[in-house]
Amino acid sequence: MESKGVRHFQISNGQLPATAVVIDDFSTDYDVLVIANPELSRKDLRFLQNDNDTIVQLAGQQKELAILKNVNALDLDPVALLKGFYEALEKNDLADVLTFLSEDVFWEVAGPTDIMPWAGGWNGHLGVAKFFVLLSEGLAFEKLVPTRYIAQGNTVAVVLDGHGQSRYGVPFSGGVVHWVTIRNGKISHLQYYRDTYPIIEAIYGGRPFTVQPSHTDSHYHVIKPVAVDRATDSIVFDPSVFETPPGTVKTVKAMYAALQGLNVPEVRKVFADNVVWDIFGPADMLSWAGERIGPDAAAESANQIIETMHFDHFKPTRLIYDGDTAAIVIDEAGTSTVTGLPFQTSVVHVVVANEEGKVTLFKNYINTAWIVEAFLGGRPFTVSK
Repeated sequence: MESKGVRHFQISNGQLPATAVVIDDFSTDYDVLVIANPELSRKDLRFLQNDNDTIVQLAGQQKELAILKNVNALDLDPVALLKGFYEALEKNDLADVLTFLSEDVFWEVAGPTDIMPWAGGWNGHLGVAKFFVLLSEGLAFEKLVPTRYIAQGNTVAVVLDGHGQSRYGVPFSGGVVHWVTIRNGKISHLQYYRDTYPIIEAIYGGRPFTVQPSHTDSHYHVIKPVAVDRATDSIVFDPSVFETPPGTVKTVKAMYAALQGLNVPEVRKVFADNVVWDIFGPADMLSWAGERIGPDAAAESANQIIETMHFDHFKPTRLIYDGDTAAIVIDEAGTSTVTGLPFQTSVVHVVVANEEGKVTLFKNYINTAWIVEAFLGGRPFTVSK
């Protein structure tokens, strides 16, 4: 079965196969394995590497459901790989870190490259090694601690707590999302989604500080999210998700519809009474930034965004979900209505929904560095105490 270029390989229709179904041309980027048995979940499966092939097996049993030829098992079940990767990062062992990366890995970090020389797109092992050299030269240290893995097939949004210290001894902290793609058992693409403004402030030694004009015409690197046609996991147990999205996805779509209309009664319907709404950025310069509790406070923050920012485009490019949690990548650009100056950024929203279909958490992992500059009138600009 095929839809929008995505192929669905059905190996079970209520009854598990007597012998393993052999699939010769399964693509972990696009294809979906359908095991039509809603009583099963991913936790009931094991993905075993057998030479170049992956065997899909029922956990605790010897029963094989499928054999995927020339497929790496880590492309279907990548979280264990990533846990090892973050252990290597924690040890600051570059040689070990590189073993988790493909030879042609693309490593992307948003931010102003004249202030953060490690920002930009880095190709291959040599590029990633250069990134770490520049990072160590610019910061005294940085630590990233994973707190949640939102996995869907070979794509994982890793939510991390980040903190560090600049060469001036000024600390910084903030949430980070790594958007990671696994291919052939290695990390092939890793993108940083975070607010770099706290790092910039620390680099300048804390407030007050002045940012001078850049000597280059293009001094910001903006991550460009890549859309993927497959809207589900690479393993599906209930084929109805192809026609009717699961509850988490329905809740996310209802949330965006309510926010776009800025209809407080509709916002209240989709948000839990104790919803946590958290948008990164310096709250004294961006009125909508900070943590708010409750639907009314969330709607007010959204209203302040619309009043102070004009969007040329606001494009959700990818949504992945894992249980009650969704991660949405958004490409956006616009102007500050205060100064008329442009900005461009990309964002990850992390949304958690409860069993009642209400949003309990909304976090906006947005890089506000360019936005702050636009709101302050462009370079040179001074940030006061």
